[in-house]
Amino acid sequence: MASFDKPPKHPPTSFSDLNDPIGKPKLTDQSNPSSKVIAGAAAVGATVGMLVSGPAVALVAGAGVGIATMTSGTTGNVARSAGQLGVSVGGKAQELDKKHHIVDKTKAAGSTVISKAKKVDEKHHIVDKTKAAATKTMNAAVDFNKKHNITGKTANALSTGMDAITKRLSKSSPPSGEGKTFEGDFKK
Repeated sequence: MASFDKPPKHPPTSFSDLNDPIGKPKLTDQSNPSSKVIAGAAAVGATVGMLVSGPAVALVAGAGVGIATMTSGTTGNVARSAGQLGVSVGGKAQELDKKHHIVDKTKAAGSTVISKAKKVDEKHHIVDKTKAAATKTMNAAVDFNKKHNITGKTANALSTGMDAITKRLSKSSPPSGEGKTFEGDFKK
C-alpha cells in the first residue's frame, strides 16, 4: 500500500477547519489566546504590513492578524504562532534592553544629534537658506509659467489630444447592422 493511501494520523477536527481561511471567530480552548499572543500577532501583522505596503496596510494587517488569533483552523493556528513569535521577540528585546540599556542609549544619542543639528543650524542658518532657496525656485517656476503659459499649453494639448481620440473612436464605431470593425478602420 502506498503512503498516500494511508489515512492521516491526525485528521482535521472538521471540514470547515480546512476550508475556512478566516471565518467567524470560533472560541474554543485552542482559539482563546492570551492578550499577549493577540498583541504579538497584531505587532507581527503590522510589521509585515508596513514592510510590504506602508502604514495603512500595517494597520489593517495588524488588526486582521490579531482577530485571526481567535479563530479555529489553520488561519487561527498560523496567527497564534505569529503571536507567540511576537511575544518571544518582544520578551527578548526587553531582556536585551535591560542588560544593555538600548532604549536609554538611543534616546541619548538622538538627543545629542538634535542638539548638534540645532547648533550647526544656528551657526550656518541651513534651515533659513533652504527655505529661501525653495521660495526662490518656486517663484522662478511661477514666473516662467506666467511668461510661457506652460500649464495652459499643457492643458490645451491634453484637451486637443483627447478630443482627437474621441472623434477617431466615434468615427470608427460601425453603424448598426453594417458589420464594420474597429480594427478594420485603422487598417485603411
